[in-house]
Amino acid sequence: MKKVVLTLVIFTVLSCSFIGCSTDKPSEYPECSAIINTELGCVELCYNDIVYRPFGVFVNNSFRGTQIAVRADMQESKICQVKGYPPEEWIIEYLDMPMGGGDMLFKAVDTTEIPEELAQYQEYEY
Repeated sequence: MKKVVLTLVIFTVLSCSFIGCSTDKPSEYPECSAIINTELGCVELCYNDIVYRPFGVFVNNSFRGTQIAVRADMQESKICQVKGYPPEEWIIEYLDMPMGGGDMLFKAVDTTEIPEELAQYQEYEY
């Protein structure tokens, strides 16, 4: 049991070390800022002067399109287009690291029409 715990601690320390090293280089993509909306209790993303709010999570990356930005406060967080949808209305954020989790779908605050294909992923109503 002690070996398992020690192995997990070492793995965690090494992973954090590598993540720290990767954020030292400047990104080739523009930065997307994160804004904490305390009134709604969510993190909003601002990209190209458009504010996006969380919409839902994909468990696979089938909708993830071309990368267009990185999150300013977290360089391992990548911002991508949603395949088949305009980035002025929909974007995806994902963590580019082992065990990063699912892709978070964001909807521009001015977007009113929700495509049927994306509606099934809706978890938040802001």
